[in-house]
Amino acid sequence: MTEQQVELFTAETSWFHVFRDMIDSGDLARLEGSAIKVYLVVKSYTNFSTGRSFPAIELIAEKSGLSDRQVIRCLAELEASGYISKEKAGRHNLYTLREKVSLKDQHGKPQAVATWDYLPSGVKEAVAELRKVLVTGDLNGATILNIERMTLNLNIVQGDNNTQLNMNGQSMSSIPAEIRKALKKLSTKD
Repeated sequence: MTEQQVELFTAETSWFHVFRDMIDSGDLARLEGSAIKVYLVVKSYTNFSTGRSFPAIELIAEKSGLSDRQVIRCLAELEASGYISKEKAGRHNLYTLREKVSLKDQHGKPQAVATWDYLPSGVKEAVAELRKVLVTGDLNGATILNIERMTLNLNIVQGDNNTQLNMNGQSMSSIPAEIRKALKKLSTKD
């Protein structure tokens, strides 16, 4: 078999996932169908190692079957819904996709939403990290975790030598005691 014949039978094995929570949360029903097409195209062009995606508006339009203007509107809708963030890098847009998972109580009632930047090579690790935090209540070792609960927006970023806590919307006294204790322990960590 020639090299050209082998190429004809080579299957594309790269893939990406969509969390079921996008459907269960009702976000899929709220988003326009065109926005989902744009989301899928941008996600399919995400770099496996960096999590960054930078397809041009024209490429997104071509691959999704939409006009440039529709793509721009859909990107704004995805950004407003928290599934994508966009930054300018010269004349190009760089996109970072966000994963969102609802955290539910023992009765299945949504209590909070955890989000993190989509990094294809780190999806399993991010889910395992989230599971560990939920099971143990221990935030130590969590590298990047954002949890939103009603009016509470808590963003925790841990680096090699420091921990950054950003909290908007509520005072510490309104947070459950076990979480306050974990946050205090985390913020006083050397």
